[in-house]
Amino acid sequence: MIIENRTLAWFGLSGALCDAVGGLYLTYELLGGARGPLGLITRAATYGLIFAAGYGLAFGPLFGAVTGVGLGGILAFEYWRIAYYQRTRGYSPLYNVRASGAARGVVLGLAAMPRFGWRFGAAFAFLNAAFMFVVYHLKFAPVQDYAPSSRPRLSPHARNAALVRALAVGVSGALTGWWIQGRHAHAAAFGLTIGLVVGLTGLVLGALTPVIEWWIEDLPERTLAIVGFALIALGLVLQSVQYATVLLN
Repeated sequence: MIIENRTLAWFGLSGALCDAVGGLYLTYELLGGARGPLGLITRAATYGLIFAAGYGLAFGPLFGAVTGVGLGGILAFEYWRIAYYQRTRGYSPLYNVRASGAARGVVLGLAAMPRFGWRFGAAFAFLNAAFMFVVYHLKFAPVQDYAPSSRPRLSPHARNAALVRALAVGVSGALTGWWIQGRHAHAAAFGLTIGLVVGLTGLVLGALTPVIEWWIEDLPERTLAIVGFALIALGLVLQSVQYATVLLN
């Protein structure tokens, strides 16, 4: 009965969240449109799902959830900030991206803790933060290729940047496993796996980001209203599950 009650609680909570986000979409223009908080939320949800799917398939749902929230939120804030500056001041703020790189490394370390232990996660976070700080300092950050477009495209720099980030994370993963787990072959396997996942995810995001940013910046109000109504309807359905369960015994 505890499991059933917990499941029903998740249905209710998910429904309330859908209602809240749906209400935000209905008031999109009042909240400043793409330059307001909803533009940031939309980016975070979109990029978070891509990160969660990529890392979750390789390392499990919890790893995917942490990376989805952390990496998706960081990337969304960077792109939202750049779009805002381009609209209001005519240039992109590409400074301070080194801190974002280090933050991404920390997120990957935190995501690894539940599966590999806190010592591995802490060491992985430290090495990742150091490597990614250098990588972003060398201008291999995703924001360096910000260019909204109606079609997917992957510039040579975006491709090379994704490969460099994959190499940095893969090497830090292998070194961490080699150091913490006693120089076993499993360490190299983890480094290779995490490097491949980072590289593939980076290539996919590099190709899709121009379309996602173009879509978010040019979202029509009618489409947003439809999305808002759909989310509210979905929320009502999810919240009614607990009541239907009681009525149908």
